[in-house]
Amino acid sequence: MKNRQDLPLTHDIAARFLPIIVGLMVYLGCLCCVFTFFVFDATHSWKKQLTTHVTIEIPRLPSESSDTLQARVLQLLNKTPGIRQAAAVPQRELESLLTSLVGTTSSMDLPSLPVLIDVALTEEEPIDIENLEAHLKNMDAQIQLMDHRAWQAQVLTLIQATIVLTSTLTLLVLLTALIATKFAVRTSLLIHRHVIDILHLIGATDEYIARQFQIHILKQGLVASTLGAALAFLTFWGIMFLLENIGFSFAFKATFFVQAFCVFTLAPFMTSFFMMFFARHTALKGLYT
Repeated sequence: MKNRQDLPLTHDIAARFLPIIVGLMVYLGCLCCVFTFFVFDATHSWKKQLTTHVTIEIPRLPSESSDTLQARVLQLLNKTPGIRQAAAVPQRELESLLTSLVGTTSSMDLPSLPVLIDVALTEEEPIDIENLEAHLKNMDAQIQLMDHRAWQAQVLTLIQATIVLTSTLTLLVLLTALIATKFAVRTSLLIHRHVIDILHLIGATDEYIARQFQIHILKQGLVASTLGAALAFLTFWGIMFLLENIGFSFAFKATFFVQAFCVFTLAPFMTSFFMMFFARHTALKGLYT
């Protein structure tokens, strides 16, 4: 028997709602997946640029005393095990920071600002922060030590939770499309039960009938998921363009855009592939019972 469409599957109720659901799920799934790559790439760049784990604030004293205290602190830091690098923040960076925060520094006495020393720690050897702070306090009681590792760990935990959440949402979206496919096939089996019985009488096998559902769902899945992925692609570039115009420019690696392009390109084929085999399995199961 030739492989032709003997069942009027394009005219039942399932043919109307399934493409809408699949297109919407692919649209949401693509955006969730791309956002996952976005967060992962941004986290990797942030961790790579994050070199300051501890900041030490030295108060401004008379010029000679302040320079001497700064030299003593740097000497202590360079001799402390677990510290990879310690360097004072240049005055120009402090001025730029103040300008970005308050808009102007003309009314401020910049020479009275405290000296900030950025400290980068090693991962191999732990450091006793309390002991280091005690040594610094012995030099001058006004020296302040700020450990940034606690909030940095909290931010990383929050980012990791976001990645897990978006990945889970992507899988749930795909699962929703497959469940919709299952119900659509089961509905079509009930609607066309009499036609299926006639096909059985003239010699059609269950595999032949299931293949018709498989081909029909594959066509619907390709069209609907392609439209959903195309809309997600336009939404993605619209968001990037909007962020660029309002001043939120992000420096992404080329790999991120390659990943995003792969998501928008492969999503229709992967979704249609799973829908096709899910439809065949559901059809065969319904025909055997």
